[in-house]
Amino acid sequence: MKAITVEGDRIECDQLEEGRHGVLLSHADRLVGYVPYERLARVAETRTPVASSSVRSIGYDADENVLEIEFQSGGIYRYADVPRSTYEEFLSARSQGSYFHENVRGQYDYHRVR
Repeated sequence: MKAITVEGDRIECDQLEEGRHGVLLSHADRLVGYVPYERLARVAETRTPVASSSVRSIGYDADENVLEIEFQSGGIYRYADVPRSTYEEFLSARSQGSYFHENVRGQYDYHRVR
């Protein structure tokens, strides 16, 4: 998931804990941020878990047309300028691993998140 501030900052996290004055954001059991409630615009789920031997979860940011994939190895990659239809097909594919290799890999610019 990600916390999005009113200024447009995006903070990636996998756990969110509500406090008295704001939210504590952590990732892999490490604190990665704190956002006071008055600066928090929203919290968004970024990926949906899938049953695949190679892909752990898939997400899509419609505002930025970014496909985010978490692999079973733990690596997370973001692919730019991906149509929503590609995300929807990927999510519902019989084999996410095959779909990735045939329709995503080598087709879009990407960068590794972790």
